[in-house]
Amino acid sequence: MKKTLIFSFIIFLAGLGCEKANVKDSDLLKVRWTLSYIQDTKTKVITRYPDDASQKISVVFTDSLNFISFSGVCNGGGGIYSYSPVTHEIKITILGSTKIYCKYVDWEAYTAQSLDEALSYKINGNSLVICSNGAYNLYFNN
Repeated sequence: MKKTLIFSFIIFLAGLGCEKANVKDSDLLKVRWTLSYIQDTKTKVITRYPDDASQKISVVFTDSLNFISFSGVCNGGGGIYSYSPVTHEIKITILGSTKIYCKYVDWEAYTAQSLDEALSYKINGNSLVICSNGAYNLYFNN
């Protein structure tokens, strides 16, 4: 019963994931957002980030020079972002990263590809959803 309730709650949140919300600039910036799970943009299937990973993937949007940095288990990178707190559109460009192979390199690739194809974002409390035109939407917590 507990697993069913948790799964239902996650599906409910995923359904709301890419809708617009009222947020302030400060809600997105200078916060370390940690990846919790990804959602397939076609099937809506949710995959949780592996519990056995030694480190979580995270992103930080700086308020100077509009730089986004991300770090993973074995790679890191960054790029330039622009966003609108009114329309909740987000665009990330000039995204680059290191290319060291490790057990969770696929998760780092999913994150980088989804950031590169980001369309919009939503913040709800301590949660950030980045909706992508690519394969996955990204769900973060702080």
